[in-house]
Amino acid sequence: MDTPPEDDIGHLPGFLIRRCNQVAMAIFLDETSGFDLSPAQYGALSVVAADPGIDQTRLMERSALDRSSVTKCVERLEARGLIRREVDAADRRVRRLYVTEQGQNLRHAVREHVLRSQARLLAPLGAERATLLLAMLKELADSHNAASRVPLRDIDAA
Repeated sequence: MDTPPEDDIGHLPGFLIRRCNQVAMAIFLDETSGFDLSPAQYGALSVVAADPGIDQTRLMERSALDRSSVTKCVERLEARGLIRREVDAADRRVRRLYVTEQGQNLRHAVREHVLRSQARLLAPLGAERATLLLAMLKELADSHNAASRVPLRDIDAA
């Protein structure tokens, strides 16, 4: 097998991972069209639903989104009535996040579409290779977590 030329970016792992992210985003948005929900917003909504009362810093750590992205995401979700922020009684600087009934309804309505987007993304690989790819991606991401601009905290909980 011939080695591709060094300047052929189409064979570099970083390029291919970025391309796969572009494809994953496009498929997600296609499958969830009509819900007006980005993958980051769906992820944040899911993390808050799984951990009611989480604060924005912890949400940032659990979702691996940077501070400004989490802030914008929370603001958009709150403006749509999907989450609510409450001042922490023990520390008035902290805002606790909760999914509203409207947010729960949206999560349940969009869930099938999200799962379909993920299945569609992995479909070309078949079940066995898709499982292997996911395991390898998790290993790669976990191994380099500390090098990330926004490291994921609580890797086992993610």
